[in-house]
Amino acid sequence: MAKPTVMAIAHRGASAVAPENTVAAFDEAIRLGSSAVEFDVRMSADGVPVVIHDDRIDRTTNGHGRVTDFTALELRRFDAGSWKDHRFAAARIPTLDEALLAIADPTIPVLEIKAPIPAAVLAELLHRRNAAVRVMVISYHAELLDPLPALLPKLKLGLLVDQWSQDTLRRARTLAATTVVGNVRCLTMEHVAAAHAAGLKVWCFTANDVGLVAAMTAMGVEGIITDYPDLIRSQRGWSARTI
Repeated sequence: MAKPTVMAIAHRGASAVAPENTVAAFDEAIRLGSSAVEFDVRMSADGVPVVIHDDRIDRTTNGHGRVTDFTALELRRFDAGSWKDHRFAAARIPTLDEALLAIADPTIPVLEIKAPIPAAVLAELLHRRNAAVRVMVISYHAELLDPLPALLPKLKLGLLVDQWSQDTLRRARTLAATTVVGNVRCLTMEHVAAAHAAGLKVWCFTANDVGLVAAMTAMGVEGIITDYPDLIRSQRGWSARTI
């Protein structure tokens, strides 16, 4: 019997050791051998996709206010690293363009869309960086992903879920997603098997201890999102395979 394989997907970069959603965290994730790097994307006041989880900058920078209160240039003035460690004082909120440049092939960028981004804006950027065929775009909100396949027919999509319902697989298929990305608290072996039977892959989030990683691997998930990507790589069955 073939050994199970699982991708190590760095959650907001290697966020256990570097400030989340910064180039420093992406660099560390790549250094640790992550198969993919997940990060969050929303829009600045001037319509530039930027990489930050919260709708406010307060938690992860030395500034205050909503992301949409600032232009991309204004966001660069804030320190996005010292909250984690003074060594990262130079870290800034990256643009999506900067993130794609930092996460070079063969590492897979995984974009979580947190708020509406015009499909044309995302398509232009991905085309310009020749990234449409190598990224995965995920969201809890199917309506944020729906417009993308028309402009990016080769783009891979993933549906995020905190709760697995009878509607989960139908929603994923309607979206033409390739992957269901489920909270570790809601996944069971039966859910994973049902997804596989429907032709879908399953990733899980967020697994940060050896026991949970082992349990998710035994269920047959293809990807594990974690703050500690080296934890996945240390387990039997780790894979550097692509999406």
